[in-house]
Amino acid sequence: MKHQACLLSLLFFLAALPAFSFEEEAPLPARPLDSLAKSLLVPGWGQLSENRLVEGLFFLTAEAVCVYQFLHWNRKGNAAYESYKLAAAVEDAVRFRRRTETFDARRNRFLLAGALVWAANLVDMSIIIRNKKSGEEKLSIHVGPALSETPALTVSVYF
Repeated sequence: MKHQACLLSLLFFLAALPAFSFEEEAPLPARPLDSLAKSLLVPGWGQLSENRLVEGLFFLTAEAVCVYQFLHWNRKGNAAYESYKLAAAVEDAVRFRRRTETFDARRNRFLLAGALVWAANLVDMSIIIRNKKSGEEKLSIHVGPALSETPALTVSVYF
């Protein structure tokens, strides 16, 4: 047993030896987060950093609402479950169990909605980045006079 512990300690030391360096290494330059990484962390943050305020605020607000509702229904479901466990009568236990299931279903819907908002946010951000790299806009919206002098809304989509 002692030999196995010594052998494992020696193997660990030999495996960790390359991690110890006596030379001074230059610190890695700090890289700011790009827009896609920001949106990966917080939905809407990447759009806000790209000065797309309406989209950024939409995704940020939608995700905040989903997180708040998820936590709200989770708390209510946990409270109903505690009441279910403490119920003395069968009728009370059945009622609290149904409430628990109802609250958990609502919680799960907001979890799914939050995941969909997050996914839509990433898809939107990847489209923004792709359009930015190609140098041309795939979708442009213009409000103002069109070919005639009357005000118009012009939407152009390029494929």
